[in-house]
Amino acid sequence: MERSSPPDVRRAGPADEPALAGLLTAFFADEGFTLPPGGLSERVRTYLATDGNAMFLARVDADDVGVVTIAAGYSLEYGWYAEIEDLFVVPEHRGRGMGRDLVEAACAHAAAAGCSAVLVTVTPEGQERHDLVGLYRRLGFVDEGRRLLERRLDGAG
Repeated sequence: MERSSPPDVRRAGPADEPALAGLLTAFFADEGFTLPPGGLSERVRTYLATDGNAMFLARVDADDVGVVTIAAGYSLEYGWYAEIEDLFVVPEHRGRGMGRDLVEAACAHAAAAGCSAVLVTVTPEGQERHDLVGLYRRLGFVDEGRRLLERRLDGAG
């Protein structure tokens, strides 16, 4: 599938909160994630205001069609690193390279911030629906065979 016109991928700011919340709400619905009470608007505002975090928007013509979120952290293993937490392109714009453009923007941002690596978590559902391992391998990511274990904390939000 070919692009109708090249996307404009840019770092999002506070004024983009409604578009980001809309795209990320669609992403949560698409992937079957539970929305927090009250929706995503407050979390988007907090994410954008948190040092080390960034969101990038892809726009074609006047339509916001994709988003990627990336958060930086520091560890003994990597020093500064970043994690791509969310990647979503609206279904009618998939297969046109916008996911790649968003991931490349996030990786360039991480590199400019001094990160030594960019990590991504692939859920079993994401793998089954979208072959995310294949997508990220094509974009230069390596499957190191690690597993991410989770423990939810009561009251954390």
